[in-house]
Amino acid sequence: MKWPKRIVAIGIIQLALLALLGAAALAVGEEPGSSGYISGSVFYDLDGNGQANVGEPNAAGATVFIQREGEAAPIVLSADAEGFFVARHLPYGAYRVWAQDAESNLSTMQFVALDEVNGAGSIDLPIPRDASGGAQIRFTNSIFLPLVNR
Repeated sequence: MKWPKRIVAIGIIQLALLALLGAAALAVGEEPGSSGYISGSVFYDLDGNGQANVGEPNAAGATVFIQREGEAAPIVLSADAEGFFVARHLPYGAYRVWAQDAESNLSTMQFVALDEVNGAGSIDLPIPRDASGGAQIRFTNSIFLPLVNR
């Protein structure tokens, strides 16, 4: 007869712990449905137009910074091997998002607003990169006139 009482007591303790953990999660997090996410990609902008084009490689493992307006420290995460990232459970508000690659090159800063209407934002973060590999193109205006002997 002692076993059933212990099983019931253990079950009651487990239910109480689950209730406490659920209340703590709600206290720390946001109200259900009051958060959104920001996703996107980090890529090397070879032609400087700010748009991802065919042939422009993604920045694998780039560090992505997501800073909510009014907060001092940004959320820091890493892009995956294909240069994509997702930040979930972000409270509604206005955010600044930028990225940095392994060589400390910075992308342009993007602004994203998350609210009840726009609970999700998708952005591309272009990191400017010179595709010439250090080569310089020089234009000269020269006219070649043949030498004529008379």
